[in-house]
Amino acid sequence: MDKQTEVLIEGLNSKILAFSGIYVAKSQYESLANYIKKRAEVKEVSVSDYCNSLSADTLEFDRIINQVTVNETYFFREVKQFEFLEKEVFPQFIGKNLTIWTCCCSTGEEPLSLLALALSMNINITIYASDIDDNALKIFSRGQYSTYSLRSDGQKYHKLLDSYSQKTESQIIFRPEFLNRIHSFKFNLIQDEISSLPFAEEVDIIFMRNVFIYFDKETRKMVTNKVCQRLKKNGILFFSMNEIGSIDKNIIPDTLHKKNNAQVYYFEKGEADKKTASQIIASTELKRKEKESQIAREKVRREVEKIKQQKLEQEKLEQEKFVQEKLEQEKVLSEKLKKENSKKFDAKQTYEMVCMEINRGDFEKARLIARGINGPDEKKYSFFMLGYIEYHADNRAEAENFFASAESLSPGFWPAVFYHGMVLRDLGKTESALKCFSKCKNLINNFGKDLPYDFALDSFSPAYISSLCEIFSNGGRM
Repeated sequence: MDKQTEVLIEGLNSKILAFSGIYVAKSQYESLANYIKKRAEVKEVSVSDYCNSLSADTLEFDRIINQVTVNETYFFREVKQFEFLEKEVFPQFIGKNLTIWTCCCSTGEEPLSLLALALSMNINITIYASDIDDNALKIFSRGQYSTYSLRSDGQKYHKLLDSYSQKTESQIIFRPEFLNRIHSFKFNLIQDEISSLPFAEEVDIIFMRNVFIYFDKETRKMVTNKVCQRLKKNGILFFSMNEIGSIDKNIIPDTLHKKNNAQVYYFEKGEADKKTASQIIASTELKRKEKESQIAREKVRREVEKIKQQKLEQEKLEQEKFVQEKLEQEKVLSEKLKKENSKKFDAKQTYEMVCMEINRGDFEKARLIARGINGPDEKKYSFFMLGYIEYHADNRAEAENFFASAESLSPGFWPAVFYHGMVLRDLGKTESALKCFSKCKNLINNFGKDLPYDFALDSFSPAYISSLCEIFSNGGRM
């Protein structure tokens, strides 16, 4: 690709980023340049004039967005959420109407899975499904999927699709009457106003999974506030299980409250937090009292100091007792973990235990689990998981030291390399971060199908992690 074309693509990338939040990786530049050249020939203009003429909310710009959108999804993805729906949520709607909005539905596997599960329980359901990608929505409307969309994750529910589809050796094809039960439409979570939605009702459940990784903090906050305008009181918002542990509470509206059922975490809409208003009233009352009597205030201060001193002495005794108990608990847990690890170390199981405690907000217990990993061959896992814990606890400097130690012990340990890059980027060490992402991408590509340390993939594919490394190593943002 010549320099002039590359400059045009970079300028176009800025337009795409502003409109959709999607960053085009350099590995996509060549295919995007070829597509633009063909469109310019059709329009009988130069490539430069074609790029300069592109603007948001036009058919040509939509074509470009469709070219760069990457969709990673499959049927009944993150099966624990579907088990929670089946056992706890959907039974509440038997004999009632249930409304769901999947606001980033991609090629449709998610809403189709939800519909099949609801119908199997005789629930009267209405599903709205939206996405920014026209091509993904066209695939959805055709209802023809590769059998690659049937993964081991969610396999227990695959039989629910049989009544509404036909399977060949390589495809699963859905019947039109089943597809038509879902109302699909195009919607840009960043640019479109909530009032432009083709439905006016509030919904019981919103699915917004696996989109935050491309957005910065402010965009996450704006999008979450926007979609929750259409969520009923006591309605539920689902993020991906891979995202929930790292979602900053500052991006969540005051009306959303984090809850969990076993390992499934979600947000429920309720009343706004009134703590701030109470604090303001208390502060105003305190100032009024101070103005009324300086003498009374001094008397109260002395009494408070006396009580505080007594309380501090009591707390000191209680703290010493608490510390001793924690040391005993840690010793017991450490011995237990040593016995378990001496039998056979299971990286995936330990990682899931750590993630569960992170999601609960119990970082100290997560640290105990990670420190309990022993043995010279497992030390890198201990360092990595301690780094992962401190990353989610927002202790970036400590996380960086742990990830660097894990990478030093095992240069091919790609999860440590990836998260090392994430932390370095957060700390403003851009050049070092870019090297980590480039190294991680090369490791994943070189390993090929036999990718080690796959416990850290969660529900993502190696190709998806590689594409993120490509994006981040070329200046992309979250």
